[in-house]
Amino acid sequence: MGVLRGGALFVITVLLFWSLFVGNLFLTMNLSLDYDVVKPELVSVISAVLGDKLNFWEEVDARLGEMNLYCENNSGNTEFVFSSGQGQTFAVPCEVISQGSQAIMNYSIESFVEKGYYADYDCDFLDCLKEVNMEQPFVLVSAKAKDYWKSKFYFSLIVSFILIVLVLFLVEQKFNMPVVVGVLMITSSLSFMKINWILSFFSNEIYAQMFSIFFSKSYSVFLIMFILGIVVLAFGIVLRFFKFGFWISELIGRFVKKGDESKIVRKEVKNEKPVTEKPVIKKNVSVGKK
Repeated sequence: MGVLRGGALFVITVLLFWSLFVGNLFLTMNLSLDYDVVKPELVSVISAVLGDKLNFWEEVDARLGEMNLYCENNSGNTEFVFSSGQGQTFAVPCEVISQGSQAIMNYSIESFVEKGYYADYDCDFLDCLKEVNMEQPFVLVSAKAKDYWKSKFYFSLIVSFILIVLVLFLVEQKFNMPVVVGVLMITSSLSFMKINWILSFFSNEIYAQMFSIFFSKSYSVFLIMFILGIVVLAFGIVLRFFKFGFWISELIGRFVKKGDESKIVRKEVKNEKPVTEKPVIKKNVSVGKK
């Protein structure tokens, strides 16, 4: 029975480690795909793609005169709509056009990113992945992707909770459960400490930059899980300390109780009056002579 219990506990702890690890991964993806986090990263990537690969900057400079002329002749219409040579459509307000080509580029890219992030994709996330166009991979870094990874994180959280309950039932000494869980939380978070550092070696590559967006919050997840693991581990150590303290107190109490009992016995023996035997009076029986 002990072997079966120990084997089951080993399997459950391994499953719990991987559940925590995958949960950290899902949490990283979820936090990294927040719009305020995605926007600067994605603007940088899209700027490099449009500028270096698609010559968007030259196109804006070439059409700047046309844009200014349009805004002068159409004061009632505040936006200039144009399509790039790659098929993307941009609508730029005249107040932005008046600030020059750099302002037009920044506004166009930011609006392009926002439109792609909040787009209403009429498909499930996994089905959308099958239809991803590498020229517009926004579904990978969209609000839809964020919601998908958030749901997966909650699912892994439920699985981890169930496994923790199983660990509680399987460990012989229940106060060891927080120690086991705390150690697993700490070890499962360590690999997320250096992901950004590793990806920084590939920062000059466009696809590496795109990939790094998904792990931009990995160090934050490491800190969250590491600190939580330390707290749970410390709680388990405190429980063990109090358990040891209770055991010492109980042991001392037993000795004190035995000492008190022996004192009571000695006191009773001391106070007990000695029993005096009554003298035996011998009667002389004279036997008459026949």
